[in-house]
Amino acid sequence: MGIQLVLVSIGTPDKGQKLVEHLEFTNGEKYLFVDPENNLYNSLLLNKGVKETFFSIETPFAFLKRFTQPDGMKELGEVLKKWNRAFFIPPKQDQAFIQGGTFVFAGSNTVYAHYDASTGAHSDIDEVIDLAKNKLETKTPAGAMQ
Repeated sequence: MGIQLVLVSIGTPDKGQKLVEHLEFTNGEKYLFVDPENNLYNSLLLNKGVKETFFSIETPFAFLKRFTQPDGMKELGEVLKKWNRAFFIPPKQDQAFIQGGTFVFAGSNTVYAHYDASTGAHSDIDEVIDLAKNKLETKTPAGAMQ
Protein backbone atom coordinates (compact mmCIF):
# COMPACT_ATOMS: atom_id res chain seq x y z
CA MET A 1 0.00 0.00 0.00
CA GLY A 2 1.37 3.39 -0.96
CA ILE A 3 0.39 7.00 -0.68
CA GLN A 4 -2.72 8.14 -2.51
CA LEU A 5 -3.22 11.78 -3.42
CA VAL A 6 -6.79 13.07 -3.35
CA LEU A 7 -7.81 16.66 -4.04
CA VAL A 8 -11.25 17.89 -3.04
CA SER A 9 -12.69 21.13 -4.31
CA ILE A 10 -15.98 22.89 -4.02
CA GLY A 11 -17.58 22.97 -7.42
CA THR A 12 -19.31 20.96 -10.09
CA PRO A 13 -17.88 18.16 -12.25
CA ASP A 14 -17.74 20.40 -15.34
CA LYS A 15 -15.84 23.13 -13.43
CA GLY A 16 -13.53 20.45 -11.99
CA GLN A 17 -12.69 19.27 -15.50
CA LYS A 18 -12.00 22.85 -16.58
CA LEU A 19 -9.75 23.34 -13.54
CA VAL A 20 -7.73 20.20 -14.33
CA GLU A 21 -7.31 21.36 -17.93
CA HIS A 22 -6.40 24.91 -16.89
CA LEU A 23 -3.75 23.73 -14.42
CA GLU A 24 -2.41 21.29 -17.02
CA PHE A 25 -2.65 18.57 -14.37
CA THR A 26 -2.08 15.34 -16.32
CA ASN A 27 -4.71 12.75 -15.36
CA GLY A 28 -5.97 15.20 -12.72
CA GLU A 29 -9.50 13.87 -13.03
CA LYS A 30 -8.26 10.69 -11.29
CA TYR A 31 -7.35 12.69 -8.19
CA LEU A 32 -9.86 15.54 -8.09
CA PHE A 33 -13.21 15.08 -6.40
CA VAL A 34 -15.74 17.88 -6.47
CA ASP A 35 -18.03 18.66 -3.56
CA PRO A 36 -20.82 20.93 -4.86
CA GLU A 37 -22.73 20.78 -1.57
CA ASN A 38 -19.52 21.15 0.54
CA ASN A 39 -20.43 18.04 2.53
CA LEU A 40 -16.80 17.07 3.15
CA TYR A 41 -15.85 20.64 4.03
CA ASN A 42 -18.69 20.73 6.56
CA SER A 43 -17.77 17.31 7.98
CA LEU A 44 -14.16 18.40 8.48
CA LEU A 45 -15.34 21.64 10.14
CA LEU A 46 -13.11 23.78 7.93
CA ASN A 47 -12.86 27.47 8.75
CA LYS A 48 -15.45 29.63 7.05
CA GLY A 49 -16.45 33.26 7.03
CA VAL A 50 -15.73 36.77 5.81
CA LYS A 51 -13.32 37.39 8.71
CA GLU A 52 -11.30 34.26 7.92
CA THR A 53 -11.24 35.09 4.23
CA PHE A 54 -10.35 38.78 4.37
CA PHE A 55 -9.57 40.06 7.86
CA SER A 56 -7.59 37.43 9.77
CA ILE A 57 -4.19 38.32 11.21
CA GLU A 58 -2.99 34.99 9.77
CA THR A 59 -3.14 36.34 6.20
CA PRO A 60 -0.42 39.01 6.47
CA PHE A 61 1.79 36.60 8.44
CA ALA A 62 1.36 33.97 5.72
CA PHE A 63 2.36 36.50 3.07
CA LEU A 64 5.28 37.77 5.19
CA LYS A 65 6.57 34.22 5.44
CA ARG A 66 6.29 33.83 1.67
CA PHE A 67 7.99 37.20 1.02
CA THR A 68 10.97 36.32 3.25
CA GLN A 69 11.58 32.73 2.05
CA PRO A 70 14.04 32.04 -0.75
CA ASP A 71 12.07 31.86 -4.00
CA GLY A 72 8.82 32.35 -2.06
CA MET A 73 7.64 35.01 -4.46
CA LYS A 74 8.68 32.93 -7.47
CA GLU A 75 6.29 30.17 -6.42
CA LEU A 76 3.51 32.67 -5.75
CA GLY A 77 4.12 34.27 -9.14
CA GLU A 78 3.82 30.90 -10.86
CA VAL A 79 0.55 30.20 -9.10
CA LEU A 80 -0.91 33.63 -9.78
CA LYS A 81 0.16 33.47 -13.43
CA LYS A 82 -2.08 30.43 -13.86
CA TRP A 83 -4.94 31.75 -11.76
CA ASN A 84 -5.30 35.05 -13.58
CA ARG A 85 -7.25 33.22 -16.30
CA ALA A 86 -9.21 30.95 -13.97
CA PHE A 87 -12.06 32.39 -12.04
CA PHE A 88 -14.65 29.89 -10.92
CA ILE A 89 -17.77 30.94 -9.06
CA PRO A 90 -18.81 28.30 -6.52
CA PRO A 91 -22.29 26.74 -6.76
CA LYS A 92 -23.40 28.55 -3.59
CA GLN A 93 -22.40 32.13 -2.78
CA ASP A 94 -21.27 31.42 0.81
CA GLN A 95 -18.87 28.72 -0.40
CA ALA A 96 -16.50 31.50 -1.50
CA PHE A 97 -15.72 32.03 2.20
CA ILE A 98 -14.72 28.44 3.04
CA GLN A 99 -11.02 27.97 3.77
CA GLY A 100 -9.24 24.78 2.82
CA GLY A 101 -7.09 22.32 4.65
CA THR A 102 -4.56 19.54 4.30
CA PHE A 103 -5.08 16.11 5.79
CA VAL A 104 -3.17 12.84 5.88
CA PHE A 105 -5.07 9.72 6.76
CA ALA A 106 -3.80 6.22 7.52
CA GLY A 107 -6.94 4.20 6.99
CA SER A 108 -9.58 5.79 9.20
CA ASN A 109 -6.98 7.50 11.44
CA THR A 110 -6.06 11.14 10.94
CA VAL A 111 -2.28 11.46 11.24
CA TYR A 112 -2.06 15.09 10.13
CA ALA A 113 -4.62 17.87 10.03
CA HIS A 114 -4.03 21.45 9.00
CA TYR A 115 -6.95 23.85 8.84
CA ASP A 116 -6.16 26.93 6.76
CA ALA A 117 -6.75 29.76 9.21
CA SER A 118 -7.24 32.30 6.44
CA THR A 119 -6.42 33.19 2.87
CA GLY A 120 -2.81 32.21 2.17
CA ALA A 121 -2.28 30.39 5.49
CA HIS A 122 -1.65 26.96 4.01
CA SER A 123 0.21 23.93 5.29
CA ASP A 124 3.90 23.46 4.58
CA ILE A 125 3.62 20.96 1.73
CA ASP A 126 7.18 19.66 2.18
CA GLU A 127 6.37 18.89 5.83
CA VAL A 128 3.20 17.06 4.75
CA ILE A 129 5.03 14.98 2.13
CA ASP A 130 7.78 14.08 4.62
CA LEU A 131 5.19 13.03 7.20
CA ALA A 132 3.34 10.87 4.66
CA LYS A 133 6.58 9.22 3.54
CA ASN A 134 7.59 8.55 7.17
CA LYS A 135 4.20 6.98 7.88
CA LEU A 136 4.62 4.79 4.81
CA GLU A 137 8.13 3.74 5.85
CA THR A 138 7.04 2.78 9.37
CA LYS A 139 4.44 0.44 7.88
CA THR A 140 7.10 -1.41 5.86
CA PRO A 141 8.29 -4.55 7.71
CA ALA A 142 11.98 -4.66 8.61
CA GLY A 143 14.05 -6.08 5.77
CA ALA A 144 11.25 -5.70 3.21
CA MET A 145 11.87 -3.95 -0.08
CA GLN A 146 10.20 -0.56 -0.55
